[in-house]
Amino acid sequence: MRVGVEYITLLGIGPLEMIACAAAAECRDISLVLSRPDFNPYDYPFFSLIDDARLRRETVASLRDNNVSIALVDGFAVFPGSDAAQQRPAFDVLAELGVKRINAISFDPARARSLDQIGEIVTMAGSYGITATMEPCPMLTFKTLAEVLEVIEAVALPNFKLLIDTMHLTRVGDTAADLARLDPQLIDYVQLSDGPSVIADPFNYMDEAMNERMIPGDGDMPLVDILRAVRADLVVSVEVPMRSLAQAGVSAQERVQRAVAGARRVIASAAQT
Repeated sequence: MRVGVEYITLLGIGPLEMIACAAAAECRDISLVLSRPDFNPYDYPFFSLIDDARLRRETVASLRDNNVSIALVDGFAVFPGSDAAQQRPAFDVLAELGVKRINAISFDPARARSLDQIGEIVTMAGSYGITATMEPCPMLTFKTLAEVLEVIEAVALPNFKLLIDTMHLTRVGDTAADLARLDPQLIDYVQLSDGPSVIADPFNYMDEAMNERMIPGDGDMPLVDILRAVRADLVVSVEVPMRSLAQAGVSAQERVQRAVAGARRVIASAAQT
């Protein structure tokens, strides 16, 4: 399994800095977003890979020079009233950056409309040779593994796969045994973090997910079992925001190093028979 670094781990950071942190941690895969989100807890400068052609060129060069690839681009979201067709220009940027995978999510409670819009995104991705993934998540329209599998089955396109976020999977009550029953080729990507298996405060779930997850191996989630249930050739990318450490003065690089070290220990345990 290849260890990557997820964008939420350093939420708001620019692509060049993200590449540098991953390379220093000897990771060859990262995820990105195309524009810095409005939620920016570490006060990073604004950037837009969509609008800034020079930044795109610098990002491509930095990826090449550091032997790093963009394993996933997040942020392809459906909202009430949004139109998936408006996201088509982003796919030209993905092609320029060499991106081969995106993650599609929905915050629209209208399930039929969400399904239609997700299908549009997956179709657009396929026309660019890009895989689209979707994840179970209690904060999203489709919360459980069963619900996401229904969406994938309904869209019925070969480039539509499953993303597993270990925090979300555990919190909605799905298990490694549920994953083991699936076609192994359906699961295409893993986001790895740890924490308490049971939600302590459901009203603060978003804050925990975006700001304060635990290093793999430091919580009680069944990470070893989950990794044993998926293919060994997947990118397993650490999604471990640690706001408290950042506020205590721990650098972005050190936070990434700690999360990656934890991930490698868990992966090693999963590889043992």
